[in-house]
Amino acid sequence: MIKGHGDDRYQFNLPVKADFSSNVWYAGLQKGLEDELRNKINEVIHYPDPGAWKLQAKLEQYLSLSADTVMVTNGGTEAIYLIAQAFTGATVTIVEPTFAEYEDACKLYKHQVQFLSWEKLNSETSFSTDMVFICNPNNPTGQAIDEHILEQLITQNKHTVFVLDEAYIQFTHDTASMIPFLKRLPNLLVLRSLTKSCCIPGLRLGYIAGRKQLLDRVRVYKMPWSVNAMAITAGEYILDHPTEFEVKRDTLLEETYQLWEGIRKMPEFKVMPTHTHYFLFETLTGTAAALKMWLLEQHGLLIRDASNFYGLGPGHCRVACQQADDNKLLITALRKWTLS
Repeated sequence: MIKGHGDDRYQFNLPVKADFSSNVWYAGLQKGLEDELRNKINEVIHYPDPGAWKLQAKLEQYLSLSADTVMVTNGGTEAIYLIAQAFTGATVTIVEPTFAEYEDACKLYKHQVQFLSWEKLNSETSFSTDMVFICNPNNPTGQAIDEHILEQLITQNKHTVFVLDEAYIQFTHDTASMIPFLKRLPNLLVLRSLTKSCCIPGLRLGYIAGRKQLLDRVRVYKMPWSVNAMAITAGEYILDHPTEFEVKRDTLLEETYQLWEGIRKMPEFKVMPTHTHYFLFETLTGTAAALKMWLLEQHGLLIRDASNFYGLGPGHCRVACQQADDNKLLITALRKWTLS
């Protein structure tokens, strides 16, 4: 799906005061990283490391993983499509509602796709498909499932490969990464993104972690030079300065609650529970598409029309917490919508 994601301001010739449509942390580009990128800009006259191997080795060391258990990718989306390609023609279960690229990638590579509602997922769930895609915390709902429940689930379904997308793992207290479990879970691939918490979605940087035998099956489909020089530079800087990129979760989640509660108090909206810094709400008057355009045209505020997520309806919207003043602008604008 090329169109239909968040942060789609490129489609509108309108100013955006605050962007609630993207789940990237609002902290912005870190000054040290900005300086590093400026200092290394001349690297673009050379080809980058074709496999981002130096960054791969740094990641393996940082994560306490053995050699060849990480593959650096051009964002999480390249990882999804590579995995789908490596398992062409497989049977797949996608836990929904969730990120559309799982389904799109699987259909591109002739998978037989079925869906399972997030509410039905638990430690006793049994799968008959070759693969399962789970986003944890989930996008767009923001809900999370405990890592120990996932361990039980993956262990008991030992003939199924689990693709666990942890793009938003730094934004919750309600679950933890499954990367430490990889040594005893040979049927698990973990997807991670450096772009959400480090505020660099335009650079496209992520990675897959998994047991070497399983990851090698995916690695053979990776094209050379898919990760550009500036993304590699950013990744190395981030790993060398990890404390500079720690998400202030307590503050962020408190701000999220204030935004969530501000919308919940308006009876014209139905707000869904969340475990992270973004959440769904449903407008009970009009459609998400109409509300999105009204907010953009009248107030310069951009939200995500979530009606195109599998399993959601025409009134569903997704918003991610922004700075407190911007959150107040959205609440004020939504009150005006209810009166219009």
